Amino acid sequence: MSPHHRGDARSETQGAKARVLYLNLFGTGQLSYGERTLPGFPRHRPHLLMCYLALYHDQAHSREHLAAVFWGDRSTSDSRKYLRNALWRLRQGLQSIQAPDEDYLCVANDTVSLCGQEHLWLDTRAFEERVTCCQHIPGPELTAEQAAGLEFAVHLYTGDLLQNTYDDWCIYERERFHLLYLSTLSRLMGYYEAKNAYERALAHGERILARDNTRERTHQQMMRLYWLLGDRSAALAQYQRCAQILQESLHLPPMAQTRDLYQKMVQGELPCAVNATDSATRPAEHELVGGNGDRLEQALLRLQRIEESVEQARMELRQAAGLIRALVGYGDLDDGSGPRRSALRPYGKTVHWPP
Repeated sequence: MSPHHRGDARSETQGAKARVLYLNLFGTGQLSYGERTLPGFPRHRPHLLMCYLALYHDQAHSREHLAAVFWGDRSTSDSRKYLRNALWRLRQGLQSIQAPDEDYLCVANDTVSLCGQEHLWLDTRAFEERVTCCQHIPGPELTAEQAAGLEFAVHLYTGDLLQNTYDDWCIYERERFHLLYLSTLSRLMGYYEAKNAYERALAHGERILARDNTRERTHQQMMRLYWLLGDRSAALAQYQRCAQILQESLHLPPMAQTRDLYQKMVQGELPCAVNATDSATRPAEHELVGGNGDRLEQALLRLQRIEESVEQARMELRQAAGLIRALVGYGDLDDGSGPRRSALRPYGKTVHWPP
Protein backbone atom coordinates (compact mmCIF):
# COMPACT_ATOMS: atom_id res chain seq x y z
CA MET A 1 0.00 0.00 0.00
CA SER A 2 1.28 3.44 -0.83
CA PRO A 3 2.04 5.68 2.19
CA HIS A 4 -0.67 8.20 1.41
CA HIS A 5 -3.34 5.50 1.12
CA ARG A 6 -2.12 3.85 4.28
CA GLY A 7 -2.34 7.20 6.07
CA ASP A 8 -5.91 7.66 4.84
CA ALA A 9 -6.82 4.18 5.97
CA ARG A 10 -5.27 4.56 9.38
CA SER A 11 -7.36 7.63 10.06
CA GLU A 12 -10.33 5.26 9.90
CA THR A 13 -8.82 2.68 12.23
CA GLN A 14 -7.33 4.72 15.06
CA GLY A 15 -6.49 2.72 18.13
CA ALA A 16 -5.97 -0.49 16.16
CA LYS A 17 -3.22 0.62 13.83
CA ALA A 18 -0.72 -2.04 14.84
CA ARG A 19 -3.15 -4.86 14.06
CA VAL A 20 -4.64 -3.64 10.80
CA LEU A 21 -4.16 -5.70 7.66
CA TYR A 22 -4.24 -3.43 4.60
CA LEU A 23 -5.52 -4.94 1.39
CA ASN A 24 -5.39 -2.88 -1.81
CA LEU A 25 -7.16 -4.46 -4.77
CA PHE A 26 -7.14 -1.47 -7.12
CA GLY A 27 -4.25 -1.34 -9.55
CA THR A 28 -1.73 -4.15 -9.32
CA GLY A 29 -2.76 -4.99 -5.75
CA GLN A 30 -0.88 -5.11 -2.45
CA LEU A 31 -1.26 -6.75 0.95
CA SER A 32 0.61 -5.36 3.94
CA TYR A 33 0.69 -5.64 7.71
CA GLY A 34 2.47 -2.84 9.50
CA GLU A 35 5.51 -2.09 7.37
CA ARG A 36 5.69 -5.60 5.90
CA THR A 37 4.37 -6.35 2.43
CA LEU A 38 3.52 -9.84 1.20
CA PRO A 39 5.95 -10.61 -1.66
CA GLY A 40 4.50 -11.59 -5.02
CA PHE A 41 0.97 -10.55 -4.13
CA PRO A 42 -1.39 -11.13 -5.91
CA ARG A 43 0.21 -13.32 -8.56
CA HIS A 44 -0.39 -16.71 -6.94
CA ARG A 45 -3.56 -18.71 -6.44
CA PRO A 46 -3.61 -18.38 -2.62
CA HIS A 47 -3.34 -14.61 -3.03
CA LEU A 48 -6.25 -14.54 -5.45
CA LEU A 49 -8.26 -16.63 -3.01
CA MET A 50 -7.64 -13.90 -0.42
CA CYS A 51 -8.77 -11.27 -2.94
CA TYR A 52 -11.95 -13.20 -3.66
CA LEU A 53 -12.75 -13.51 0.04
CA ALA A 54 -12.11 -9.78 0.44
CA LEU A 55 -14.40 -8.78 -2.43
CA TYR A 56 -17.19 -10.90 -0.99
CA HIS A 57 -16.28 -10.26 2.63
CA ASP A 58 -19.86 -10.07 3.88
CA GLN A 59 -20.52 -13.79 3.52
CA ALA A 60 -19.07 -17.21 4.24
CA HIS A 61 -18.24 -19.37 1.23
CA SER A 62 -18.63 -23.11 1.03
CA ARG A 63 -15.50 -25.08 0.26
CA GLU A 64 -17.34 -26.63 -2.65
CA HIS A 65 -18.07 -23.21 -4.13
CA LEU A 66 -14.48 -21.95 -3.75
CA ALA A 67 -13.09 -25.15 -5.24
CA ALA A 68 -15.37 -24.74 -8.25
CA VAL A 69 -14.48 -21.05 -8.72
CA PHE A 70 -10.71 -21.60 -8.72
CA TRP A 71 -10.31 -25.20 -9.89
CA GLY A 72 -13.55 -25.91 -11.71
CA ASP A 73 -11.75 -27.77 -14.48
CA ARG A 74 -10.47 -30.40 -12.05
CA SER A 75 -12.22 -33.30 -10.38
CA THR A 76 -14.06 -32.67 -7.11
CA SER A 77 -11.45 -34.46 -5.02
CA ASP A 78 -8.56 -32.66 -6.74
CA SER A 79 -10.18 -29.23 -6.48
CA ARG A 80 -10.82 -29.66 -2.75
CA LYS A 81 -7.22 -30.79 -2.29
CA TYR A 82 -5.97 -27.69 -4.14
CA LEU A 83 -8.18 -25.52 -1.95
CA ARG A 84 -6.71 -27.04 1.23
CA ASN A 85 -3.22 -26.44 -0.12
CA ALA A 86 -4.04 -22.83 -1.09
CA LEU A 87 -5.43 -22.12 2.39
CA TRP A 88 -2.29 -23.55 3.99
CA ARG A 89 -0.06 -21.45 1.74
CA LEU A 90 -2.16 -18.37 2.44
CA ARG A 91 -1.73 -18.91 6.18
CA GLN A 92 2.01 -19.28 5.68
CA GLY A 93 2.09 -16.06 3.66
CA LEU A 94 0.27 -14.08 6.36
CA GLN A 95 2.55 -15.48 9.04
CA SER A 96 5.58 -14.48 6.96
CA ILE A 97 4.62 -10.82 7.42
CA GLN A 98 3.77 -11.47 11.09
CA ALA A 99 0.03 -11.16 10.53
CA PRO A 100 -1.85 -13.60 12.80
CA ASP A 101 -3.71 -15.66 10.22
CA GLU A 102 -6.33 -16.82 12.71
CA ASP A 103 -7.40 -13.18 13.15
CA TYR A 104 -8.29 -12.84 9.47
CA LEU A 105 -9.11 -16.30 8.10
CA CYS A 106 -12.13 -18.17 9.44
CA VAL A 107 -11.75 -21.71 8.17
CA ALA A 108 -14.44 -24.17 9.21
CA ASN A 109 -15.12 -27.72 8.10
CA ASP A 110 -17.47 -26.59 5.33
CA THR A 111 -16.95 -22.83 4.91
CA VAL A 112 -14.23 -20.21 4.53
CA SER A 113 -14.52 -16.46 5.11
CA LEU A 114 -12.65 -13.38 6.24
CA CYS A 115 -13.02 -12.41 9.86
CA GLY A 116 -11.70 -9.60 12.04
CA GLN A 117 -13.33 -6.96 9.84
CA GLU A 118 -12.53 -4.25 12.38
CA HIS A 119 -8.82 -4.91 11.82
CA LEU A 120 -9.01 -5.28 8.05
CA TRP A 121 -8.90 -2.28 5.69
CA LEU A 122 -10.04 -2.80 2.08
CA ASP A 123 -9.70 -0.06 -0.51
CA THR A 124 -12.61 -1.52 -2.49
CA ARG A 125 -14.89 -1.39 0.56
CA ALA A 126 -13.88 2.18 1.40
CA PHE A 127 -14.47 3.17 -2.23
CA GLU A 128 -17.86 1.50 -2.49
CA GLU A 129 -19.15 2.84 0.82
CA ARG A 130 -18.57 6.42 -0.29
CA VAL A 131 -19.90 5.93 -3.81
CA THR A 132 -23.08 4.01 -3.02
CA CYS A 133 -24.28 6.48 -0.42
CA CYS A 134 -24.49 9.14 -3.17
CA GLN A 135 -25.37 6.89 -6.08
CA HIS A 136 -28.88 8.27 -6.58
CA ILE A 137 -28.06 11.93 -5.98
CA PRO A 138 -27.55 14.08 -9.11
CA GLY A 139 -24.21 15.87 -9.20
CA PRO A 140 -25.63 19.41 -8.86
CA GLU A 141 -27.51 18.35 -5.71
CA LEU A 142 -24.50 16.99 -3.84
CA THR A 143 -23.48 18.69 -0.62
CA ALA A 144 -19.88 19.77 -0.13
CA GLU A 145 -19.38 16.90 2.33
CA GLN A 146 -20.76 14.36 -0.13
CA ALA A 147 -18.52 15.71 -2.89
CA ALA A 148 -15.53 15.39 -0.56
CA GLY A 149 -16.43 11.75 0.04
CA LEU A 150 -16.61 11.10 -3.70
CA GLU A 151 -13.28 12.83 -4.22
CA PHE A 152 -11.76 10.50 -1.64
CA ALA A 153 -13.28 7.51 -3.45
CA VAL A 154 -11.78 8.69 -6.76
CA HIS A 155 -8.45 9.11 -4.97
CA LEU A 156 -8.58 5.47 -3.84
CA TYR A 157 -9.12 4.22 -7.40
CA THR A 158 -5.47 3.91 -8.43
CA GLY A 159 -6.21 1.58 -11.33
CA ASP A 160 -8.62 -1.09 -12.46
CA LEU A 161 -9.32 -3.91 -10.04
CA LEU A 162 -6.42 -6.41 -9.94
CA GLN A 163 -5.51 -5.24 -13.40
CA ASN A 164 -3.24 -8.19 -14.21
CA THR A 165 -5.78 -10.87 -13.22
CA TYR A 166 -8.13 -12.37 -15.80
CA ASP A 167 -10.27 -14.85 -13.89
CA ASP A 168 -13.97 -14.60 -14.73
CA TRP A 169 -15.01 -13.45 -11.25
CA CYS A 170 -12.37 -10.71 -11.34
CA ILE A 171 -13.32 -9.48 -14.82
CA TYR A 172 -16.94 -9.06 -13.73
CA GLU A 173 -16.02 -7.13 -10.58
CA ARG A 174 -13.43 -5.07 -12.45
CA GLU A 175 -16.05 -3.84 -14.89
CA ARG A 176 -18.49 -3.09 -12.07
CA PHE A 177 -15.97 -0.97 -10.18
CA HIS A 178 -14.84 0.69 -13.42
CA LEU A 179 -18.40 1.80 -14.14
CA LEU A 180 -18.80 3.06 -10.58
CA TYR A 181 -15.59 5.05 -10.99
CA LEU A 182 -16.73 6.65 -14.25
CA SER A 183 -20.19 7.47 -12.88
CA THR A 184 -18.58 9.05 -9.81
CA LEU A 185 -16.38 11.26 -11.98
CA SER A 186 -19.45 12.22 -14.04
CA ARG A 187 -21.38 13.08 -10.87
CA LEU A 188 -18.49 15.26 -9.69
CA MET A 189 -18.44 16.99 -13.10
CA GLY A 190 -22.07 17.96 -12.56
CA TYR A 191 -21.32 19.15 -9.04
CA TYR A 192 -18.43 21.39 -10.08
CA GLU A 193 -20.33 22.77 -13.08
CA ALA A 194 -23.17 23.80 -10.75
CA LYS A 195 -20.60 25.51 -8.54
CA ASN A 196 -19.08 27.35 -11.54
CA ALA A 197 -15.80 25.49 -10.97
CA TYR A 198 -15.47 24.76 -14.68
CA GLU A 199 -11.75 23.93 -14.81
CA ARG A 200 -12.16 21.33 -12.11
CA ALA A 201 -15.15 19.83 -13.91
CA LEU A 202 -13.10 19.67 -17.12
CA ALA A 203 -10.28 17.88 -15.32
CA HIS A 204 -12.71 15.17 -14.23
CA GLY A 205 -14.04 14.98 -17.77
CA GLU A 206 -10.55 14.31 -19.10
CA ARG A 207 -10.16 11.51 -16.56
CA ILE A 208 -13.36 9.94 -17.87
CA LEU A 209 -12.25 10.18 -21.49
CA ALA A 210 -8.85 8.74 -20.58
CA ARG A 211 -10.76 5.58 -19.58
CA ASP A 212 -13.48 5.64 -22.25
CA ASN A 213 -13.13 8.27 -24.95
CA THR A 214 -16.38 7.23 -26.68
CA ARG A 215 -18.56 8.68 -23.89
CA GLU A 216 -20.41 11.20 -25.99
CA ARG A 217 -22.29 12.84 -23.13
CA THR A 218 -18.97 13.63 -21.48
CA HIS A 219 -17.84 15.29 -24.72
CA GLN A 220 -21.09 17.30 -24.72
CA GLN A 221 -20.57 18.42 -21.16
CA MET A 222 -16.99 19.42 -21.87
CA MET A 223 -18.11 21.43 -24.91
CA ARG A 224 -20.53 23.28 -22.65
CA LEU A 225 -17.90 23.80 -19.94
CA TYR A 226 -15.42 25.30 -22.40
CA TRP A 227 -18.20 27.56 -23.67
CA LEU A 228 -19.00 28.70 -20.14
CA LEU A 229 -15.33 29.46 -19.64
CA GLY A 230 -15.52 31.72 -22.66
CA ASP A 231 -13.22 29.49 -24.72
CA ARG A 232 -15.22 29.13 -27.94
CA SER A 233 -12.37 27.57 -29.93
CA ALA A 234 -11.82 24.85 -27.30
CA ALA A 235 -15.56 24.09 -27.25
CA LEU A 236 -15.63 23.66 -31.04
CA ALA A 237 -12.40 21.63 -30.96
CA GLN A 238 -13.97 19.31 -28.41
CA TYR A 239 -16.75 18.57 -30.89
CA GLN A 240 -14.23 17.79 -33.61
CA ARG A 241 -12.39 15.51 -31.20
CA CYS A 242 -15.65 13.74 -30.34
CA ALA A 243 -16.64 13.28 -33.99
CA GLN A 244 -13.23 11.88 -34.93
CA ILE A 245 -13.18 9.40 -32.02
CA LEU A 246 -16.69 8.15 -32.74
CA GLN A 247 -15.92 7.70 -36.42
CA GLU A 248 -12.63 5.89 -35.83
CA SER A 249 -13.85 3.71 -32.95
CA LEU A 250 -17.51 3.05 -33.74
CA HIS A 251 -17.93 4.21 -37.35
CA LEU A 252 -20.77 6.45 -36.17
CA PRO A 253 -21.47 10.18 -36.37
CA PRO A 254 -22.20 12.18 -33.20
CA MET A 255 -25.76 12.11 -31.88
CA ALA A 256 -28.23 14.75 -33.07
CA GLN A 257 -28.07 16.39 -29.64
CA THR A 258 -24.30 16.80 -29.94
CA ARG A 259 -24.57 18.17 -33.48
CA ASP A 260 -27.28 20.63 -32.41
CA LEU A 261 -25.10 21.88 -29.56
CA TYR A 262 -22.23 22.37 -31.98
CA GLN A 263 -24.40 24.30 -34.46
CA LYS A 264 -25.67 26.60 -31.73
CA MET A 265 -22.09 27.34 -30.75
CA VAL A 266 -21.06 28.01 -34.34
CA GLN A 267 -24.04 30.34 -34.87
CA GLY A 268 -23.69 31.99 -31.47
CA GLU A 269 -27.15 30.96 -30.35
CA LEU A 270 -26.16 29.74 -26.89
CA PRO A 271 -26.59 32.03 -23.87
CA CYS A 272 -23.65 34.26 -23.19
CA ALA A 273 -20.80 32.48 -21.48
CA VAL A 274 -20.28 33.19 -17.81
CA ASN A 275 -17.13 35.13 -17.05
CA ALA A 276 -15.54 32.35 -15.03
CA THR A 277 -12.50 34.50 -14.28
CA ASP A 278 -14.66 36.83 -12.23
CA SER A 279 -13.97 36.00 -8.59
CA ALA A 280 -17.57 36.80 -7.72
CA THR A 281 -18.79 33.86 -9.81
CA ARG A 282 -16.24 31.34 -8.56
CA PRO A 283 -16.55 29.43 -5.30
CA ALA A 284 -13.83 29.33 -2.71
CA GLU A 285 -12.12 25.95 -2.37
CA HIS A 286 -13.60 25.33 1.06
CA GLU A 287 -17.09 25.71 -0.42
CA LEU A 288 -16.40 22.89 -2.89
CA VAL A 289 -15.24 20.07 -0.63
CA GLY A 290 -16.57 20.59 2.83
CA GLY A 291 -14.20 23.22 4.14
CA ASN A 292 -11.07 21.08 3.89
CA GLY A 293 -10.40 21.03 0.15
CA ASP A 294 -7.23 23.11 0.11
CA ARG A 295 -5.74 21.36 3.12
CA LEU A 296 -6.71 17.95 1.72
CA GLU A 297 -5.09 18.69 -1.63
CA GLN A 298 -1.91 19.98 0.03
CA ALA A 299 -1.76 16.96 2.31
CA LEU A 300 -2.17 14.55 -0.63
CA LEU A 301 0.58 16.30 -2.58
CA ARG A 302 2.87 16.17 0.43
CA LEU A 303 2.16 12.49 0.99
CA GLN A 304 2.83 11.81 -2.68
CA ARG A 305 6.26 13.42 -2.33
CA ILE A 306 6.93 11.39 0.81
CA GLU A 307 5.92 8.22 -1.05
CA GLU A 308 8.38 8.98 -3.82
CA SER A 309 11.17 9.70 -1.31
CA VAL A 310 10.49 6.51 0.64
CA GLU A 311 10.47 4.42 -2.53
CA GLN A 312 13.76 5.96 -3.61
CA ALA A 313 15.29 5.29 -0.18
CA ARG A 314 14.14 1.67 -0.28
CA MET A 315 15.68 1.19 -3.70
CA GLU A 316 19.00 2.65 -2.52
CA LEU A 317 18.89 0.47 0.60
CA ARG A 318 18.37 -2.67 -1.50
CA GLN A 319 21.24 -1.67 -3.76
CA ALA A 320 23.52 -1.08 -0.76
CA ALA A 321 22.50 -4.41 0.79
CA GLY A 322 23.24 -6.18 -2.48
CA LEU A 323 26.68 -4.58 -2.58
CA ILE A 324 27.43 -5.67 0.99
CA ARG A 325 26.29 -9.21 0.21
CA ALA A 326 28.59 -9.30 -2.78
CA LEU A 327 31.54 -7.97 -0.76
CA VAL A 328 31.28 -9.90 2.51
CA GLY A 329 28.96 -12.81 1.78
CA TYR A 330 25.52 -13.61 3.10
CA GLY A 331 25.70 -17.03 4.72
CA ASP A 332 26.43 -16.37 8.40
CA LEU A 333 25.87 -12.62 8.78
CA ASP A 334 22.88 -12.95 11.10
CA ASP A 335 24.64 -14.89 13.87
CA GLY A 336 27.64 -12.57 14.11
CA SER A 337 30.15 -15.35 13.47
CA GLY A 338 32.68 -15.99 10.74
CA PRO A 339 35.54 -13.93 9.35
CA ARG A 340 33.41 -12.04 6.87
CA ARG A 341 30.99 -10.77 9.52
CA SER A 342 33.87 -9.85 11.79
CA ALA A 343 35.17 -7.60 9.02
CA LEU A 344 32.17 -5.32 9.63
CA ARG A 345 32.76 -4.95 13.38
CA PRO A 346 35.29 -2.10 13.15
CA TYR A 347 32.51 0.00 11.61
CA GLY A 348 30.18 -0.71 14.52
CA LYS A 349 27.31 -1.54 12.17
CA THR A 350 24.51 -4.08 12.46
CA VAL A 351 23.16 -5.06 9.08
CA HIS A 352 19.39 -5.38 8.74
CA TRP A 353 18.51 -6.80 5.35
CA PRO A 354 15.58 -5.16 3.57
CA PRO A 355 12.79 -7.35 2.21
